[in-house]
Amino acid sequence: MAILLMMLSTFSAMAQQSKLKIRIAKIEIDPTYLTAYQAALAEHAEAAVKVEPGVLTLNAVYDKEHPTHVTVFEIYASEEAYQKHLKTDHFLKYKNGTLKMVKSLQLTDVEPISLQTKFVPEKR
Repeated sequence: MAILLMMLSTFSAMAQQSKLKIRIAKIEIDPTYLTAYQAALAEHAEAAVKVEPGVLTLNAVYDKEHPTHVTVFEIYASEEAYQKHLKTDHFLKYKNGTLKMVKSLQLTDVEPISLQTKFVPEKR
């Protein structure tokens, strides 16, 4: 019975992962606005994860050699959660407030191979 429960749990986790909406955003920022953009993105990501149950992960990093090259790794519980996210006040504030800061944006939808996370303290 324990093996059956373990198998059911594994299949349930796999089914949940198959519903996930996972996206990578590669963004190039105008250097003039880099500090302002980083602040806006950090504020947006914090609000989204805090208040939206469907936003599971919003991690943003920049290339050390090219700080204007930003990558955002996003995981949503579903396509529906992603669509809801796009209509939130905090997303619209971020999107509209950073339009002039963004030189290019490339969005790539991806499928998971393995998603493992361990808590990492935020660097401040």
